[in-house]
Amino acid sequence: MNNNGIPEFPAFRALELRDRAYLLPYSRQLQPEISDRCFTNLFIWQEFYNIRISRFADSVCLFSDTDTTPEKEFFFPPLGRSHVLESLDACFELMRRRNIRPVMRRAAEKFVLTYLGDQDRYVVHEDLDISDYIYRSEDLISLGGRRYHGQRNFIKRFKQNYPQYCVEFLHHGNLEECLRFNDEWLERRLLALTQKIDIHADPPPDPVVFLKAEVETARKILLNFAELELTGLTVRIDGEIRAFTVGEKLNKQTALIHIEKADHAYLGLSQCLSQTFCEQVWADCAYINRMEDLGIESLRKAKLALGPHCLAKKYTITLKEAGNPPSSGSV
Repeated sequence: MNNNGIPEFPAFRALELRDRAYLLPYSRQLQPEISDRCFTNLFIWQEFYNIRISRFADSVCLFSDTDTTPEKEFFFPPLGRSHVLESLDACFELMRRRNIRPVMRRAAEKFVLTYLGDQDRYVVHEDLDISDYIYRSEDLISLGGRRYHGQRNFIKRFKQNYPQYCVEFLHHGNLEECLRFNDEWLERRLLALTQKIDIHADPPPDPVVFLKAEVETARKILLNFAELELTGLTVRIDGEIRAFTVGEKLNKQTALIHIEKADHAYLGLSQCLSQTFCEQVWADCAYINRMEDLGIESLRKAKLALGPHCLAKKYTITLKEAGNPPSSGSV
């Protein structure tokens, strides 16, 4: 396989769009259940986390070389089915040599059970704040039962108030409009946010920083929509795009929703967007992955209200011995 200019470990370079072709066979082989194993997700967050890539034998190592987020510097679990433990050991040893706190984050439960179930070198910690919410697609399409009474009412009111709304697939001809709406959405959210918090304070995580990063990832998805082979829907009201959503297949039976952006001035729009996207695009999938809540209480309540089927749990891996050095270097 062409290595695509990816350097051999311990050398790294920034993750790039051209790496998608190299990494796709790993995804097809692994059939990931968590969003962090999806190339699109890694690519759109590359700048925020400064994700860097390297090859170790026939495994791929990914490192977040940043100290600007609460997670600090960390390795993702290696991609591959052979030399996995060797590459994991090499990653931890490299962090120790570079005086970085040895830690691996965002490990899937399948990875932990497959490679770390019978060893005494590493400690595994469950991290519910970044575990993905998995829903049955049938539930999000039919919205049946008492649990979804509120969702059905919102959609009913939206359709009554805006009977001329129009749904269309995302394509080259409407991407520019979505980009403008994305910028407008950020301005409105920032205005609402700054009225509630002191923007000069710097509590971790900083909500303004994360909001801007979220919008920048949406911009990156839209600018690379065709190359990433994504699927999206938009909703027009009075001829103008007031919502859009983007997703893709994560594995053979699960769809991953990357973005949902809606103008909250239109009551029920976001609920209509979500239900329509699942119905028109993902009806052949058994499950829908709507990613994590980041420990944000309001987001957690909203995701729980949708009745998740389960959580795709994620784990943090550290060395068993105590006394790891503080984070102060980079790979």
